[in-house]
Amino acid sequence: MKRLLPLLALSACAPRPQPVQVWEGSGRVLLQEQLYRLTFTVNDQTHALRGQLQNRNNGVNYFVDGTFLPVQGGAEITAKASAGDGAKLNASLLGFGVSNITPKSDALLTGRVTGNTFDATLTVNGLRYSVAFTRMQ
Repeated sequence: MKRLLPLLALSACAPRPQPVQVWEGSGRVLLQEQLYRLTFTVNDQTHALRGQLQNRNNGVNYFVDGTFLPVQGGAEITAKASAGDGAKLNASLLGFGVSNITPKSDALLTGRVTGNTFDATLTVNGLRYSVAFTRMQ
């Protein structure tokens, strides 16, 4: 029994796995309907949100990093969606050029969760687009 006590103490300190939330939604971006899937986990203690935003029309995935703050009647989400370490543009002409430019822009995802809906705003290059998400899981 004495040997089990240290193991029990260690297991009590181990972080609990966080449930994965899956949201699907759509919004009109540059006159075209875009479909999105947002998948993330939330750390209950720090309210840190980590996950992935996928544009289902073109299959592009973005890393999502932000906060999921509980408020009365729901939660507020603020997260940066970044392209990550994908392809980079490196070009030069006559000694002048650009390097390490990503062809995909970062975005800011903000909004309010109420029940199973997430009314969001996706801001890309200073332009705002409304996206309505529904919780799938």
